[in-house]
Amino acid sequence: MARVRQRLWRAPGQRARRKAWGFTVQVDGKQKRVYKAEWTKDEAQKALAALLLHVERQPAAKSGGLTFGQAITRYLAAKAKKRSIGDDRRLLERLRPAFGADTPLAEITAGRISEYKINRLRTQVHRNGEKREICPATLNRELAALRHLLRLARDEWETLSSVPRIRLEKEPQGRLRWLTPEEATSLFEACSESRNADLPDLVEFVLFTGLRRGEALGLTWERVDRARGVVLLNVTKNHKRREVPLNSRADAVLARRGPKKSGLVFGSRAWDHFRTAWERAVERATLVDFHFHDLRHTFASWAVQRGATLQEVKDLLGHHSLAMALRYGHLAPEHLRSAVARLDAVLPAHYSTQDSTQEVASEMERLSK
Repeated sequence: MARVRQRLWRAPGQRARRKAWGFTVQVDGKQKRVYKAEWTKDEAQKALAALLLHVERQPAAKSGGLTFGQAITRYLAAKAKKRSIGDDRRLLERLRPAFGADTPLAEITAGRISEYKINRLRTQVHRNGEKREICPATLNRELAALRHLLRLARDEWETLSSVPRIRLEKEPQGRLRWLTPEEATSLFEACSESRNADLPDLVEFVLFTGLRRGEALGLTWERVDRARGVVLLNVTKNHKRREVPLNSRADAVLARRGPKKSGLVFGSRAWDHFRTAWERAVERATLVDFHFHDLRHTFASWAVQRGATLQEVKDLLGHHSLAMALRYGHLAPEHLRSAVARLDAVLPAHYSTQDSTQEVASEMERLSK
């Protein structure tokens, strides 16, 4: 972890606390905090950069080269602005004790990684009151983080000559839960009974736009263009702007709530403002195994079942690649029917296997005479 921030800080030997710029960083598994009242933000950033540079240049404790602990520190500093840096930090901290902070990167071989995979897959965790082995997806996220770090060490840091091959585990197909129209009606009725007045509009808007939860909660009125029938998403999971078209149901939600010049469309960016009301609504609607993100799955599933192509679904959902939209392919049998229908004209309409058999039998009978 490497982060520059301002906080209340008590200088050594003083009782009063003052605001001070500084940084918190983790070096070889130990947390280090340095704050000074006389620092500006830029000075704190420069001090952090100097410390990280010093750590990178330190020799490894054993055979030389960058150690795994030093590599983790360098990786987290380099990726500090990554949106999912918290996930990376959590994954790498799991790997640190397994491979050893003082272990040179060159000693993290394919054999050691394979041994880690075997031991990790035997690990049991508590889920829903039961002990279960970890799923392949959990292991794959850890291995992917390790592979990324090692590739950076080879390609950008030039501290590794090669990267060991890391084979990921095969993952089962992800869950796909979507609502039937009857279930959706029950959910709407349950949401309308909630004390949270914003919940019914939020649920209906997400169901008819396919927005991610964070995209919907972060939507402001400045990004709504009802004249053109779109909302503009500036910050998305893929870091790309996209425009989401509004159908009549989604536009009706905005008409009920506005128009307003500024502010959040649904009143709060915090999911905690909706969580309890949402969970109670799902319970009242007697929906089994249904999460808020499944509203997005429902939007895509309904679109495919009503003739939308997978490319259109990809664009509507803002997926980076078509692969993510392929999960909905089985809901659109029409394109398979049209594919096999193209074979209808291969042979003449009057020709059939039975006709062919009869013709062959007649010809054989004629030749035997």
